[in-house]
Amino acid sequence: MRSTRSVTRVKEEGSAFVISVLILFVLSVLGIALMLTTTTEKDIAANYRWGEQAFFNADAALEYGKNILAAYLVAANDFAAILPPPRLDVTVSDSSAPWGDAIPEPGCDPASPGCRDYQYYADRCPPGGADCVRVYIGRVLRRSDGTLAQYDFRLPGAAVAGDLNGDGTADLEGTTTLWVRRPIVGLQDYGAPSADFPTGFNDRVILTAEGTAPGAMGVGAGRPVSVRRLEMTVRRPGSGIEGDAYADTSRASSGDERRQTYDQVRTDGLGN
Repeated sequence: MRSTRSVTRVKEEGSAFVISVLILFVLSVLGIALMLTTTTEKDIAANYRWGEQAFFNADAALEYGKNILAAYLVAANDFAAILPPPRLDVTVSDSSAPWGDAIPEPGCDPASPGCRDYQYYADRCPPGGADCVRVYIGRVLRRSDGTLAQYDFRLPGAAVAGDLNGDGTADLEGTTTLWVRRPIVGLQDYGAPSADFPTGFNDRVILTAEGTAPGAMGVGAGRPVSVRRLEMTVRRPGSGIEGDAYADTSRASSGDERRQTYDQVRTDGLGN
């Protein structure tokens, strides 16, 4: 006859193995979870880095574009040399209209490599969707020597990606492109000729700067993985009022006595 102690010992045989397997399973799950968390955090950090780099590329391009605009302003006192021709009517039937409808001027096809004139547009449609105002991102800004204000790490023939000045070192990790266009006033471009002003106005320009950041390694190498665009309106000095007149620092400025610091302000509200 077998004792009670012997029966208990037989029932407990193999329990250590089962417990070990369970512990190993729990540790494996924890390890996989930690690995996934680490990978996710790494991707978040990389995306943040590329986003910040794209932003600063766009910000630097915007400052560079302002210098180009200033050079045109000094040379001709307006932006006529770089602005697209004004459109008297910029509407399309609806947002499904083809890409080329209401394009400001004939040019290269944005689908072709290297051409970015009027590459993007947005339609502002009223309720009902008829007579949408089509706003193009604009023409790529040309420098005074006719070259494009566009830096691309994919430029052919470059021995070093991002080498902008040919010294063999990478100056830019990513791309920058600058566009210029006229503001939209109602359903037409600002600056369109009229009976009162047959030459139109060329004193305002909307400058758009795009910056991208490429993945430096791995799958993202050689292609943009983050894009940022910044935009600002630039106007020629001479069409506004600056500040309020005041006598000294101990006296508050007077809102009733404003002084003109540039040319005479137009009474039609269009500026210079």
